[in-house]
Amino acid sequence: MAFDMDLDVDEYEADFESKTFDGDDAEGVLPDIDFEALGIDPSEPTSAKPGSEQKVFTLAARYAAGLPLWHDEDCIDHGPMGAIDED
Repeated sequence: MAFDMDLDVDEYEADFESKTFDGDDAEGVLPDIDFEALGIDPSEPTSAKPGSEQKVFTLAARYAAGLPLWHDEDCIDHGPMGAIDED
C-alpha cells in the first residue's frame, strides 16, 4: 500500500481550527479527508509502524469505511526498522 508522504497535515489542522462547535451541528466538525487520494486502501494491511502518522490515517480510513480497525497482517513492530527477524 502506498502512502502519500506529501500530506499537508497543517492544511487539515487549519481546516479543523476554522470549524465552529455549536453543539447541534456535528456534521462537518472534522475535516473530510480523501483517503483514496492519499493512497490508503482501508481493507488492506499496512506496513506502517504503530503510532506513526501513516498508521493513524489508516485507522481513520478503516473507521470511516466501517471496517474493523485492526488487520491481522498489519505491522506490529514497535522497534527500529529491521528489529524483527522473520526467519
